[in-house]
This record gives sequence, C-alpha cells and structure tokens, in this order.
Amino acid sequence: MITHWWLNEMPPIPGILRAVFYAGLLVICLVDRPSPLAAAQVAGKTAPAFYTPVGVLRLLGIKQVGPGVLTLVTRLTVVVWVAAAAGFLQPATGALTFLGFAFLHAVNAGALGANHSTHSAVYALLCMSFSVSYDFSLDGLLAQHTAWPLLVPESSVLTSGFAPALLLICLAYTMFAGGVAKVRYGWSGWRDGSALRFYLEQSSPVARWPWLSRLVMGSPALCRLAAWGTLAIELGSIVAVFSGEARMPLILTWVCLHVGILCMMMPAYWVQMWCYLLLLDWPWLTSLVTGEEPARPVFSGGGTGAVVLTAVGCLLVAALVYVLVTESEQWPFTSVPMYSNGTRGADLIVLPDRSELHARAQRAARGRHRAWQRAWVDQEYLEDIWVRPADDGAEPQRLFHLMHERGAVPPARWSQYAKVVRETAVEDIVAKPAGRPEHTTDREYPAARFLREVIPLVRNALPGWEQYRALELICRTECGGVVIARADLADRPVGEPVR
Repeated sequence: MITHWWLNEMPPIPGILRAVFYAGLLVICLVDRPSPLAAAQVAGKTAPAFYTPVGVLRLLGIKQVGPGVLTLVTRLTVVVWVAAAAGFLQPATGALTFLGFAFLHAVNAGALGANHSTHSAVYALLCMSFSVSYDFSLDGLLAQHTAWPLLVPESSVLTSGFAPALLLICLAYTMFAGGVAKVRYGWSGWRDGSALRFYLEQSSPVARWPWLSRLVMGSPALCRLAAWGTLAIELGSIVAVFSGEARMPLILTWVCLHVGILCMMMPAYWVQMWCYLLLLDWPWLTSLVTGEEPARPVFSGGGTGAVVLTAVGCLLVAALVYVLVTESEQWPFTSVPMYSNGTRGADLIVLPDRSELHARAQRAARGRHRAWQRAWVDQEYLEDIWVRPADDGAEPQRLFHLMHERGAVPPARWSQYAKVVRETAVEDIVAKPAGRPEHTTDREYPAARFLREVIPLVRNALPGWEQYRALELICRTECGGVVIARADLADRPVGEPVR
C-alpha cells in the first residue's frame, strides 16, 4: 500500500511540464539573487572570517571554493540543465543538474546565514532526478527515428508519479515547519499579531506595496487576522499530503501567502512558487478544458525499482521528521525558523540575565536555538561587534552599521554576519568558566581570536579607521552590555600588509 501511494498518488510529470518547469526555474535562478547560480559572486564577497562551510563540505575537506571553480561548475550545470529541459539523456542529465545545483547551493549556504528561499529548488531538482518522460523530449524523438538507446525503458518506474509525490512531501514539510517554528519560538507574539506587525515594521522600507504594508500595520485586527491566517496555512499544509481533494486549494493558499510576503516584506519566494507547478493536477485541469476524463496509468508495487523508490521516499520522510524535532539547520535541510520569533517590539525584547549566559550558551551550542534567540531582523540582535572610538567622549558604534554609513563594503551579507557573530559569542561563552563571560587577557578565547581576524578587514575597508581604538564583541543582558572579547585596532597580525 505504501509503495502504491508513492507511485500513484500524484500523476506522472509529462514531457511538456518537464520542459516548462526546467526552463522557467533556470530563468528564475539566473535572474533572482542570491541564487546558487550566482555562488561565485556571493561567496566571493564574503570574507573568509565570515564564511561558514556547511557540514557536508567540511566532511569533504572543503573550506572555501574559489570563484574560478564555481564559475566552471555553474556553466556546466547550466549546460546539463538545458539538456534536462530538452529531455536529452534522461535521467542522467536530471541527476547531474541536481548535483551541480546542490553543490552551488551548499557553497552559497555558507555565505547567506539563514535563507531557505531556494531550498525548494534543491528538493525539486532532486525529485526530477527520479522522473523520466519520453513525450516532448529529444530522447523520445531520437528513439522514434533512429536507433537511439534509451537509458531507462519506457515502462520504467521512473515514469510513475514518484517524483511529484516526493516533492509534495518536501514542500508540504517546508510550509509546515515554518508554522511549527512560529509556535515553538514565538507563539505569544504570533497569536496576538504583534510579532507580524514588528516584522512588517522592520520590512516597511523595502516593502514592494508600501500602502498595503501601512494598512496592515495600522490595524491590530488585520495584523492578528493575517498572523492567524499565516499559522493556519502553514500548519494546515500537511493535509495536502493526505487529501487529494484539498491539495489544489491548499497549494493556492500557499501561493497567496507568498504573494502577501512579496508585497509587504523583503523575501521573494519566486523559486518556491514555481516549484508548485509540479504539484498541480494537470490531467484534471486539462479535463476541465477538454471535457474528457483523464486517464492515469497505474503502476504496480512489484519490482526492485518500486521497492528502492519507496525506501528513498520513506528515508526522506524520516530525515525531515528528525530535522523538525531536533531543530536542525544542517544543509540541505532546514527547520524553517526565519521570522519565527515572537518579538513584539525592539524595546520589548527579553534580554538574558548575565548569570544565565553560560547555561543559555551551552543549550544553544547543543542546537536548542530557543535558549539564545537568533536575529532575523537587525533590531533583534543579542550580540554584536562594536567599534570603540579613540576619543573617550565619543559613542561606540556597531561595526556593520558604521561600515554602511562610511560607504565601506561589509565583510558579509547581514544575515551571515549576524549568524557568525552569534555562533562566535555562544562558542566563546561555552569555552569560558561559568559566571565569567567577560573578556580576559589571560587566554585567547574564540571571540577574541575571531576579532583579530576581523581587524585587517576593518582596516582595509573602513575609511578613517585610525579614529577608532578597538573592536568589542558585546552581549546584551538585563544589566547592560557584557564585553566578552576585545581586540585593539592598532594590533597588526604578522604578515598583514599595511594599507
């Protein structure tokens, strides 16, 4: 019965849909930023001190990939992508497209902080590796008129509905996990709509439809209704896996949610919305136009191929459940925690007590992210690098803001910058004795070591850096900021070129 569901729950992907999907996704990924196809540019703009290779790359011994290699991989990926769209050498070109894109996505992930806008493309290309359609394909055309050998027979289990069923699991999970994260990390703020209002306020300068953003922000009732609607759509998305009748309406609500985000906030989920094309019941939609009852092939559960695909699907489900339960952010998975804090306002953020820092850091280091809040917008930060002026009467400034004000290029995107600073603070406090988080010169702890790596970046990029004395990594607490690390800007590591 399980095998029958995997092979027959969703209609197979026809050749014309395969071509349209691949071609459209390629165009979106070439135009959209920060796309994995722009990994050479994204990774190239990230300083080594702020680049965090994902676990898979670390296991392979890869710390950072050069722009030349990334450019070559990108071009080769586009070539096999076009071949996959044309249905040439299926399913090999589909698998190669996935591998190339996944590699670029993994490299990109080390420079983007938390960003799940293109995870759906990784899932979709993985699923398309298990799909073959010889109609509207070069393989089918060549086999019809020549002795062109097909890599898999026309009766292969890869011509079943396994690929869209697998993608349905992935995309329904992505939506559902977003709702779970909001309940897990910020239930009170999302329940009364105040968290949504806070995020809308923070996004208002970049809102694509400012009038709509102002309308929702100006009405607590609308904020509450929109927050409830978001939770209902995300938590209810799991129903799409079990109910064929509810699937199409639910997918429509997913699109509506993404469009709302697109209009009022910064994220743009073009890639994810495009992937929904593979989940639509196209035979049924076609029958509405033609009036003809759609005919669906039924694949039996026998054979080694069917058993292997069932095992693949079940293993993926188990992996997604594990990721959701453990709050894992290990690539290529995500528990979709973005914008999930229940922050009601920048001045209402609950700061930890100084005595709690060590215990909180230990829990955060074990993956319990609720113990140490992650910042999804700038105002949510609990830790940051501050620049101390040489003039004792001048106010210190946050490094990222100062570089923007001075027209300097930051060492990383803000999301990656915030992620690295947070992880460094957690690692530093865990390494120190409990109750003693302050900076010390007795021993160089992780945060101080990190600041020494940042110093040459600041001196090479920040105009007038001589006006400043030191960098300080400060954690916010109820009793004020705690300086956990300090590094003098006048210190020059051995071998560093003088600007």
